[in-house]
Amino acid sequence: MKYFLFVLVILGILISCTPAKKAVVPDLSIYGHEKTKEVVQLVYDAVDLIGRKGEKAFPDFRQKNSEWFYGENYVFVWGMDGMRYVYPPDAAGEGKNMLDLKDINGKPIGKMFVETAQNGEGWVFYEWTLPDTNLIEWKSTFIKKAVAPDGTEYLVGSGKYNMPIEKVFIETAVNEAEEVLQQEGKEAAFARFNDKADKFIFLNSYIFVVTLEGGCVVNPFSPQLVGTDVINLQDTNGKYFMKEQLEILKTQESCWIDYMWSKPGNEVSSQKMSYVKKVVIGDEMLAVGAGYYLE
Repeated sequence: MKYFLFVLVILGILISCTPAKKAVVPDLSIYGHEKTKEVVQLVYDAVDLIGRKGEKAFPDFRQKNSEWFYGENYVFVWGMDGMRYVYPPDAAGEGKNMLDLKDINGKPIGKMFVETAQNGEGWVFYEWTLPDTNLIEWKSTFIKKAVAPDGTEYLVGSGKYNMPIEKVFIETAVNEAEEVLQQEGKEAAFARFNDKADKFIFLNSYIFVVTLEGGCVVNPFSPQLVGTDVINLQDTNGKYFMKEQLEILKTQESCWIDYMWSKPGNEVSSQKMSYVKKVVIGDEMLAVGAGYYLE
């Protein structure tokens, strides 16, 4: 009996001395807009709560007018197999497997959510219907993996419509485009860059590819330029923006450049910022870029 009590005392001391698991703090410095930071922080906080309470946290997320569910803001929780456990806007949608969920362009956002969570965290962009309307708008959703105390893994997400685009979104897209080129080859990669159902077309942004000599190889929204020499292409202010960025890439691995260009489906020019990176594929060197509009 004394031995048993001694063991209990020792276990109590060990437990009391074990440091509590600290919440992981997101790096919000990489974002420039408060809306983006708000979404990321909300998801991180939800992941932390699941890490402490497991599925006992789920009722908290459904509570209206709470820190988790207010206005159009909410967090949702899926299993890593696509099973939806928490969906505050409509509890009737819980208990369904969402792995095959797609947007209007056929973008497989269910699989993209799961893949993003498996990789740790990230953003998924897609077109979705605004609540209580028939309007289709861009939605940006941040996804992060959560691990409950019993080891069960979940994906947690939250998103907003018409969020401002961030430079880090563009840089990430270009870096991922480089990975696809390296891993899948040019033919498969170019097909993906042109596919509206893939992740590389989002928020009026898309991947473009030119040779360092100025030959256009990929441009989903200006296909008439593909196969032409764009080295002397000018914007509406007469700026030789293509020549300028290719000149910079002779001495740098990447660069940002601003110029006037029309949005997809719009003839009026708007100020655009593009990130361009030098990518080597075999014995060929390409300039891979993407951009966003400031207006």
